[in-house]
Amino acid sequence: MKNIKQQLGFNLTELMITVAIIGILSSIAVPSFQSMIARNQLQEAIEGLKSDMMFARSQAIKNSTNINISLKKTTSSWCYGISDSDTACNCATANDCGIKAVNGSQFKSISLDSDQEFIFDSRRGSTSQDGSTLSNSYYEARVVASRIGRIRICNPTSGKELGGYDDC
Repeated sequence: MKNIKQQLGFNLTELMITVAIIGILSSIAVPSFQSMIARNQLQEAIEGLKSDMMFARSQAIKNSTNINISLKKTTSSWCYGISDSDTACNCATANDCGIKAVNGSQFKSISLDSDQEFIFDSRRGSTSQDGSTLSNSYYEARVVASRIGRIRICNPTSGKELGGYDDC
């Protein structure tokens, strides 16, 4: 009878080739993941702002009082706060906004174009402001409020469109 010796495991050469292949594949994949993460962060921030604007509009109509949303650029990031017309709101100050405050520092590398104030009318839920833009190094998106209070997300014509939304 022949004695057959079975090999269990890998030898050093096979292991080094496998590690090299994994390293090459991961170096190819990392840049696409950075773009995907940036897109998801911007989409989360812009959808959250849209949702909060829709909430403010509904609260204005429901409570028969004007509701303000103040978007502000701060030294390190941006923020927005929701309050009724009787309460002043500085979102950069903790617990200053009567209804809600969101700190943009949780969305790393996303910036706000400029300070804005949206005032939703208590009768119709309309506002006079146009919109506000959030962007990062890869993408840009804008939340727009129409005169009748319809709130939507659109892509500015900058060449850094966030997929899934119409052009502004």
